[in-house]
Amino acid sequence: MTIQTLSYSTATTTTTPKASLIKRNGQVSYRLLERMTESAYRQHEARLRNNFYI
Repeated sequence: MTIQTLSYSTATTTTTPKASLIKRNGQVSYRLLERMTESAYRQHEARLRNNFYI
């Protein structure tokens, strides 16, 4: 049986990836929103051009 203990140095490094994970989630969410917006624009492009002269 092995006992795993965390030292203070590893305990502080385990909290640092959370910030980068939040940042990566934000970037992925932004890219997803961008793709959804682009696909919605492409889907309704003809209607937008006719109604709003874009």
